Amino acid sequence: MGTVEESLKCPDFFTDPVTLPCGHDFCLTCIQAVWETDESAQGPCFCPECQIFLS
Repeated sequence: MGTVEESLKCPDFFTDPVTLPCGHDFCLTCIQAVWETDESAQGPCFCPECQIFLS
């Protein structure tokens, strides 16, 4: 499997857009897919863009 950045491929226009607390925007389904496939799924979620952990 590739890096998180490689697995997150949001289109130019977001579908069901969400803004994380750090200010980065993603499609709801894209960010959920990253969090579900992350090896640390039991731990806190993080922003794939800036790597900040979210509470």
